[in-house]
Amino acid sequence: MRTRWLALTLSGAMLLAGPVGAAGIDPAIATPVQREQANARFLKGKALFDRNDFAGALDHFRASLDIVASPNARLYIARTLREMGQLVEAYAEFGRTAADAKEHAREDGRYAKAAEAALAEREAVAPQLGFISLRITNATASTTVTVAGSPLVRAGWTEPVPVKPGEVAVEAVTPGIVPIRKTIGVRAGQRASLDIDAGLPAPSTVSGAPTVIGADHGSSDHAGKEWMLPAAIAGGGVALAGGLMFLIGGIASNGTYSDLQLKCGTGPCPPSQAGEISSGKTEQAIANTGAIIGLIGLAAGGTFLVLWLLPSHKTSASASVSLGPGTLSLAGKF
Repeated sequence: MRTRWLALTLSGAMLLAGPVGAAGIDPAIATPVQREQANARFLKGKALFDRNDFAGALDHFRASLDIVASPNARLYIARTLREMGQLVEAYAEFGRTAADAKEHAREDGRYAKAAEAALAEREAVAPQLGFISLRITNATASTTVTVAGSPLVRAGWTEPVPVKPGEVAVEAVTPGIVPIRKTIGVRAGQRASLDIDAGLPAPSTVSGAPTVIGADHGSSDHAGKEWMLPAAIAGGGVALAGGLMFLIGGIASNGTYSDLQLKCGTGPCPPSQAGEISSGKTEQAIANTGAIIGLIGLAAGGTFLVLWLLPSHKTSASASVSLGPGTLSLAGKF
């Protein structure tokens, strides 16, 4: 089981990491000149490594690897990355080194030591990292997955992915589908798992569990009720219009009534005031109509706003407004 786990994590690390440069010539077929050139760059890198100039050393080790793909050069690339604090990249390079060295050890037994060193140093780095096992469903041939911003080769989806401890972002993107973005907290030495449905947006989750950090259109509190907010706003507009009618009609009616009181006193108004009396009645009717319209708009708008604010998982809600002779009724189901 231990050997099998090492093999799985080794392949997972190799599938996560991106290329570090063009691979050089195979050591078994390298010419003496190529070997000399690669060794010269390697020795320069080793001298800088010993002086803790890791950035300079890394350039020379990679140049050496570009000439001849020696597991020894890759081993020192991994060691340099480790010293630079790039532990995920170092872990992946140790894995590559072990795989390459084991392959070349069949032709040159000296590489067996490089393989052993790479595995031992890789195991020493592992407790400082976290590992995520992904379970991805409903993926298509076009689905892509990234972990902590690094693309994950499709063949590596089922392998443990090494990550820096902390909050790790995982993204699955399928053309035509809302991207799925989740974060998962991973501690050093922890091996965590994460489920991702690449075909459907996932709901938000509570603290401590994977969290969707993109939009989730499938679990909105207003799902299926989008029309209610515009209806509530329209109701508010009707209420405002009715209020204005009531205000204007009421002011005009009061003015007419005051004028008639001055002209007619306490007795009946003469026939000559019939036109003004009719105007006053019309103005009062406008005011009454405005009041009714305003109440209808206010009731409808307020009801639709309350229904829109209710979570969508509540019991289905509906509302209706009816107007009869001298009555205004509002019916609703919550």
